[in-house]
Amino acid sequence: MAHHVEIELKWALSPTGHTQLKQALISHMGPGVPLSQDNRFFDTVDRRLRRALLNIRLRRENDGLLLTCKGKLPTGPAGAHQHQEWETWLDPDLWPVVAAGDLSRINLPLPAPIVEVLAGAPLVALGGFYNDRLCFHHSNYPAALLCLDRTDFGANRFDHELEIESEFPEACADKWRAQLNEWQIPFTQQPITKFARFLSYSQNSIP
Repeated sequence: MAHHVEIELKWALSPTGHTQLKQALISHMGPGVPLSQDNRFFDTVDRRLRRALLNIRLRRENDGLLLTCKGKLPTGPAGAHQHQEWETWLDPDLWPVVAAGDLSRINLPLPAPIVEVLAGAPLVALGGFYNDRLCFHHSNYPAALLCLDRTDFGANRFDHELEIESEFPEACADKWRAQLNEWQIPFTQQPITKFARFLSYSQNSIP
């Protein structure tokens, strides 16, 4: 199971800003790589992973099925979100079982920190959300992966966001803040992850 530290800036956009930024990025960097992402999350009934700042996500991404486990780390430079991240690709034919919310028939290759916190407790489905993503690779310093997201949380709730993943968050923040200002695209720093927003929206039953 691949392990790394994920470092990313998250900037919230308006629907209009999302459209403008999409057009600008395509014009300057090419068509981008589209990803259709159906995300499902799991925890125990007593939410022990959540209390330990861990989560398990299974994502159908285009034709693949990706298992991602995350552990939250302190906020990094320029307000960057930081996580320990463990990932592995699974058999995509397992998706119907995942979507049904029953993992009892799947032997997930979970990392040791997750296994330790679970302590044998079964996983239950929390639900999930759908994300349309367009990815752009910026190879010059500061190297970065730019992900333009439109996220459907259900109940007519849509969020728009730019995620910038890089080992150089401060340099990326400076570069892309200046670039978005030049393109006259307003944005705000997003301090809350999609998963945390999903939980909040679900608990508040947004109509």
